[in-house]
Amino acid sequence: MDHYGILSLIPPIVTIVLALITKQTLLSLFIGVWVGATIISGFNPLVGFTKIVSDYMIPSVGDSYNAGLLVLVTLAGGFVYMLRRTGAAESFAKVATKKIDNAKKAQIVTWFSAFIFSYTEPCLILGTIMRPVTDAVRVSRAKLSYILDSMGCNLASFSPISSYGPFITGLIATQLAAASITANEWGIYFRMFPFNLYGIFAMLTVLIVAITGMDFGPMYLEEKRARETGKLLPDGAQPIIAESKVVIPKDYNLTLKNFVIPMASLFICIFATIFWTGDIGTNGFRGAFVNANITLAICMGFLGGGIAAALVGIFTGLFNFVEAFNGYVKGMEELIMVPFILVLAWSMGGITGDMGVGSYLSEIVQNYLVGGMVPALIFLFGALISFATGSSWGVWAIMMPIAIPMAIAFDIPIPYVVGAVIGGGLFGDQCSPISDTTIMSSTGAACDHIVHVSTQLVYGVTVGISAFLGFLFGGLTGQYYLSIIVTAVVLAVLLVVLNKYTKGKHKESKVTA
Repeated sequence: MDHYGILSLIPPIVTIVLALITKQTLLSLFIGVWVGATIISGFNPLVGFTKIVSDYMIPSVGDSYNAGLLVLVTLAGGFVYMLRRTGAAESFAKVATKKIDNAKKAQIVTWFSAFIFSYTEPCLILGTIMRPVTDAVRVSRAKLSYILDSMGCNLASFSPISSYGPFITGLIATQLAAASITANEWGIYFRMFPFNLYGIFAMLTVLIVAITGMDFGPMYLEEKRARETGKLLPDGAQPIIAESKVVIPKDYNLTLKNFVIPMASLFICIFATIFWTGDIGTNGFRGAFVNANITLAICMGFLGGGIAAALVGIFTGLFNFVEAFNGYVKGMEELIMVPFILVLAWSMGGITGDMGVGSYLSEIVQNYLVGGMVPALIFLFGALISFATGSSWGVWAIMMPIAIPMAIAFDIPIPYVVGAVIGGGLFGDQCSPISDTTIMSSTGAACDHIVHVSTQLVYGVTVGISAFLGFLFGGLTGQYYLSIIVTAVVLAVLLVVLNKYTKGKHKESKVTA
């Protein structure tokens, strides 16, 4: 047996339940990892306690990708602080709020801006830039973090010039070679786009909710309180990043250059590093993105943008060199909680991997797959695995070797089942409390992590149910393109019903400051 059976589900379940009850993300992750390490250690809690550090925390930091992300997040803290210290976000907000004068406009602009910032870690940077704008028009922090999260991983899955595209096509190519199929993996990847039902409709739901105001579930109360009282977080909430107050002197001439220069430097450094590490001269424009070190590029962007912000502050007399350096360090210190949460989240991923969560659920899939049920079950179990592990890439690596052979066996279009695999992974990447994307969205919006998870989950589940029924219809009828329409119709009905139910439930309620 290459898994612990139903016991493998205990650590992620314990973590999620504790997080929702205690509202303490770090503590819940630690206990969940401890429970898993204890089970693996023959139910010896003392040995399990030591293995938390030796077998999971240290190895997760040692992974080159994880280490790069830790550096990225830390440098982001410095950059974000320098934007605040120089009044960059405030200067942008002063200009933006002349046009963005209500909550609807702020949400729509944030949604569209995600496409521009898709290569700059939008969860962090877009949140920092738009937060003063959304705060000014009373958009709750929960809503901002939901927009950031929905537009993060989902948008990246459609990008052939990011790390996501090459990774997905690499998995597809492996299975095509194993099946002796000569089809082009990139062709399958692009034909998968309309069948990435979760990714498409998760992003569209954000836009629909922004335009129509059809909030429901816990998000309805968050938005209601924010609009009526101006309180952007509930009482007792603990933002994942503690923002220090930065006061710009009244006699300081704050102009848009305080925003433009750091942001221009950010993009210049990012794209220069991409073209350099991706060898644009040899590989061409698209090839440069495919082969580039994206994590390094974003790190260089944060560092370059932070230096540019510091120079703006120095040359305009806002502070001196030493104060600029100390400010950048202070910003990194403010985000110290985030690296620890990420390390424990990755440790939980190591626990679920060692306990065989993926193998256990995949075995269930293989035992119960029946013809037309293949796409829907692939999506469903992919969603369960990704929610339990917080990883979309892990799900794709597990499910692709199952999905493509099944598609061949049951004569289902390969792009269709690939869409089911991708969508299942995206569900957990967006909704799981232990996903790094979810954690960084809470960080970028300066939102309480549990508030973010609990308010966006109902939206994710609603889109997930719609996509599941879409795949079920397509698989059973063979009308694969019609499954897009089915998903859209089901989603529209659910959005209207849930919004009306929530409004009716809270019709007489008043939110006080």
